[in-house]
Amino acid sequence: MKTVTSRDNPAYKSVARLVASASERRKTGLPVLEGAHLLGAFLDAGGRPEQVMVSQAGIGDAAIARLAERSAPAQLTLLSDALFESISAVESPTGVLACVRTPAPRPADAAAKLVLLLEDIQDPGNVGMLLRSAAAAGAEHVLLSPSCAFAWSPKVLRAAMGAHFAVNIVERADLAAWLAEYRGQSVALAGDATQSLYDLDLTGPTALLVGNEGSGLSAQVRRGATFSARIPMQGRMESLNAAAAGTIAVFEAVRQRGK
Repeated sequence: MKTVTSRDNPAYKSVARLVASASERRKTGLPVLEGAHLLGAFLDAGGRPEQVMVSQAGIGDAAIARLAERSAPAQLTLLSDALFESISAVESPTGVLACVRTPAPRPADAAAKLVLLLEDIQDPGNVGMLLRSAAAAGAEHVLLSPSCAFAWSPKVLRAAMGAHFAVNIVERADLAAWLAEYRGQSVALAGDATQSLYDLDLTGPTALLVGNEGSGLSAQVRRGATFSARIPMQGRMESLNAAAAGTIAVFEAVRQRGK
């Protein structure tokens, strides 16, 4: 384990660029996982990090020390607490971060039992929450249109809480083209739809579509869906948050299948 105390260290500068720059993360294919939970989820899924950095305080934590051991043969660097705090993207650094290789996505199966499609979801927190809900519901794939927030950004990773390693994520997907090949039914969530989501049979292969936070789904994608459905609301709010709507939809499918 190498100890680093200077900002001029090449390894420190390399990771600092990844933390600070989305374009650098896209170009290198190296997202940064910060925190014991994310690194643990990655390791539990069989991943092997490229590089791990631990703070002086963090290495004294037994759980973090075990994660560092499990990360072998990744390069392990010990940073002074001040250096680690300077590179951390969170308000209260936990003492460990890792650079990992973005998993290569698999083609989304045209007969998959449960799929979530996201069109132009731009808030990283919403994308992360939807990934987390999809993974928790047992969805096999999540497809993101080109204008969605980058799935491997730090904010999305933190919101998803490890879901990235439990569901197949396909970015920059042509949603309309994929829907045309899908052999199950597809449901577009839309506040102006006349049919209730709860009146649909979601027990068979189903793709659920969630649109942009403000404008919803595009006309092209909505036309490609088998159904348009709304989530009934009795209160005085005009609409639901995109992440909340998608979560309700995937767990309505879980509820029906559990019967």
